[in-house]
Amino acid sequence: MMALGLAAQSDGERQLETAVYRETVMGDVAAAIGMYQAILAQKGMPRPVVARALWQLGQCQEKLGQRREAHATYARVAREYAAESGIAAEARGKLAGWSDVLPGPRNLRFEEGDPGKTPPGWFVPQVEKISGILAELRRKGCRSNVGCALVIAPATAAATDSVGNLMQSFRAAAYRGKTVRLRAWVRVEAGGPGDRAQMWLHVNRPNGKVGFMEDMDGRPVRAAEWTSCEIVAEIDSDAEFVDFGVRSMGRGRVWVDEVSFDIVPEEQVTAVRNLVARIYARTDATLAAFRFSGTEAVATARKATQQGGFTLVDLSRDTWVRGEDGWELAEHVPLSRGYETAPADAETVRAVAEDLKQYAVPLNGLEPFRAAAGCVAIHRADLPEGSGEHVLAAAGIAQWVLNLRDVPGTSALGHWLAEPHLFHGQPGTLAKSCDALVFLEAGGAAKN
Repeated sequence: MMALGLAAQSDGERQLETAVYRETVMGDVAAAIGMYQAILAQKGMPRPVVARALWQLGQCQEKLGQRREAHATYARVAREYAAESGIAAEARGKLAGWSDVLPGPRNLRFEEGDPGKTPPGWFVPQVEKISGILAELRRKGCRSNVGCALVIAPATAAATDSVGNLMQSFRAAAYRGKTVRLRAWVRVEAGGPGDRAQMWLHVNRPNGKVGFMEDMDGRPVRAAEWTSCEIVAEIDSDAEFVDFGVRSMGRGRVWVDEVSFDIVPEEQVTAVRNLVARIYARTDATLAAFRFSGTEAVATARKATQQGGFTLVDLSRDTWVRGEDGWELAEHVPLSRGYETAPADAETVRAVAEDLKQYAVPLNGLEPFRAAAGCVAIHRADLPEGSGEHVLAAAGIAQWVLNLRDVPGTSALGHWLAEPHLFHGQPGTLAKSCDALVFLEAGGAAKN
């Protein structure tokens, strides 16, 4: 198996080198595009080879003046092959330096263009175009009386492998921080049981960060009748580009009509958010985050319960759907459960630290440690600010051992040890559970 893997990798690299030679040395860009496409179509090809083939494909698209297609290809490299750090960084650099002012959505209702040709403002990515995928403007057979588009799969494609894609790409500056709604009417002329259509919307952020992404994978269109599709998205505040389109999956023909892309009025989002927040208020919970998705809303709920001097916090992700009788809870997913407490006051922290310097003994990690009830506290930077480990760390000693019986009960440290604090995320009182305490900094623990 290892030999086969190495052989496949070597073969893929040889194909890639041949394609690059054809493009850069011989100058045959069209032939090189076909060779890159052949590499991308092969299953089991090593990811570094695929990432480089996509990058080179983007270079070819730029040479042919296909700027929108090139942008979509570079975005795919940055999004899907971020682990290939070198090539992904080059793709992100391309996107960051994109000089074209890509306009916002254009020709959504297909008024412009000539029948039989790709609608202006839209494009078929070169990866699909090379394999025979076409998209044509039509004036007949549409839902509207204006025009529509037809995405056509190649007759030679395998039923499960063919993917058509008619899309747009534009700068996101005008939509950052806003909620948008993408709508379209779609129908499928199926050639097989697996044929379907999926509308999609992706947000590209800087440095390959994941932005909003929805492709209707769980709710594809299979019907021959016109079907309304909708995606509602919150555009990330640092979004650079927005891409959207309609895919045909299989060998069917997908019709697209009456596309719209609008900013959802803030009052609509606020109204839904306030309504869901009032439902949580009945159970003493609050909204920590909220995303409105048209017919559904996803909320992160925070419920805090006082337990002595601590707060038990439950976080959950809840999905709400709009029903006939209003918004109803469709799914409840617990995310986390833990305790919180207020940070100790600065004077207490200072006094405890001074006593620790007096009573704690540095630990070199070589001496055996024995106690009837020994406890260990490990300090990490990611612990809550109110944790007991943070107070102990204030002494500035990387590792030490403390015999609790040596600490006077009247001292600041003695009082503190007799009070409950958070250790390992749980409430506890050291004086009640420990005879001795070992403290370690996570990054400077003794090595045995």
